[in-house]
Amino acid sequence: MRLGPAGGRAVIADRAEDPRSGLGARLRALRQAAGMTLDTLAEAAKLDKGYLSRVERGQKSPSIATVLRLSEALSVPVGELFGERVAEHAVRVTRKAERVTTVPDAGSHFEALSRAGSALEAFILYPPAEFRPPAAASAHSGEELLLVLSGTIEMRFADRGFVLETGDCAQFPGHLQHRIRQVGEVRASALVAVARG
Repeated sequence: MRLGPAGGRAVIADRAEDPRSGLGARLRALRQAAGMTLDTLAEAAKLDKGYLSRVERGQKSPSIATVLRLSEALSVPVGELFGERVAEHAVRVTRKAERVTTVPDAGSHFEALSRAGSALEAFILYPPAEFRPPAAASAHSGEELLLVLSGTIEMRFADRGFVLETGDCAQFPGHLQHRIRQVGEVRASALVAVARG
């Protein structure tokens, strides 16, 4: 706090940061991190260099259209220009040693990649050498995607089958009953993602 003239009433000297100066400082930092000069950014965003300099110094407030052009020129999300932060719990990393392994039956197992209760269920599947009996076929809600990481995999649906090699991918509605097995001697594995919806 600061005293007014002749010891008058105290006034608050600390004011909330002007949003323009915060945006300007972030814009300058992002521009420098991208290795761009004022000239190159002004040209890429189709803006006047003097105007851009005043925005960076907090003397001008850019329009939404200008912010969108700056975002595109810098290849950053618009939220980053406004200082948007990612919540601590929003990103979860699972280290290889932390994966939970499930062995539903002899010859196959799963390694969970996603957190429990997530709308996206992801895991690495090591299929058995033989198909399970038709009565044990998988079916579930949502959409499933399977990407073969190693080896060769055969998938069987009610009236058709597919052989997938390393790098091949299959996507299908989860409610279709499906069975899967490894083909050949090379240990097969697949990344499986199920989006519940």
